[in-house]
Amino acid sequence: MLLNRLFRTLAIAAVAITAAFSLGCTNETTPEGYDGYIVHQPLAIGEAHFVDSQTGPTSTGLVWRQYVINVDMRPKNYSEEFHILSRDNLNIGFEAHARIGLRSGSVREVVDGFGVQGDGGPDAAPEWYERNVQQPYRTAVRDVVHGYDAYDVQRDTQEIGREILDRLQERYAGTPVVFESISIGDLSYPEAINQEIQRKLAAEQDLERMGREQQIAEEEAAIMVTNARGRAAAQRVINETLTPLYVQHEMLSSFELLSRTDRATIIVAPVSDSGTSPVLVQAH
Repeated sequence: MLLNRLFRTLAIAAVAITAAFSLGCTNETTPEGYDGYIVHQPLAIGEAHFVDSQTGPTSTGLVWRQYVINVDMRPKNYSEEFHILSRDNLNIGFEAHARIGLRSGSVREVVDGFGVQGDGGPDAAPEWYERNVQQPYRTAVRDVVHGYDAYDVQRDTQEIGREILDRLQERYAGTPVVFESISIGDLSYPEAINQEIQRKLAAEQDLERMGREQQIAEEEAAIMVTNARGRAAAQRVINETLTPLYVQHEMLSSFELLSRTDRATIIVAPVSDSGTSPVLVQAH
């Protein structure tokens, strides 16, 4: 009888321990691309506190009342729509696209410093972005674009993107937030501005074409000058070297060549009337 009562007591205790263990033990997972912020939550008394962090894919294993806040650390594109006044007080619409991620190993800074309680749905912006990045990002874009005339924004989108990126990288230096790139796109203007932009672009293309044509003309003129100088130099050399003695030498050389063939008979007088060179009298 006593033995049966002891068995019943042990069984009840085992069930109670098993129930308590199943209710209190956890095995939290962190997927790939995420970092997990592990926190211990006491069963009844005390406050939750940070235990450790983990990088996915992994899990905590079976532990006593430890829970994980998973934060996506991967870079993603964050787009914001704008309608603002340009420097010349014209309303322009556009979108800014920023590629932003979180520095690896910074999940504790993100959760403790940014007050993050976990990511939202797959299409929702994460809490750290909405609370700590979105407004400074929008402000930087507004400030930079406002410094340009309306029709210059389209031409200088790359320069504007670099200027915004430099400003935000400086602001978030030393924080978990990493800005990788900024781009400006999908610009829209009032119709009058579109027409003005087209006229300005056409004028710039005409100036560029005229510049190329002028460069070609200058190069052709330089070639003509060089050729003319070459011809003048050659003529000067000829004039300086074509003396009577040289002409006489060349003529005697020609007579010598003719004399070596059987098909020609050469009769010459010793000198010309001027006495300067032999004269060909007959050749056949």
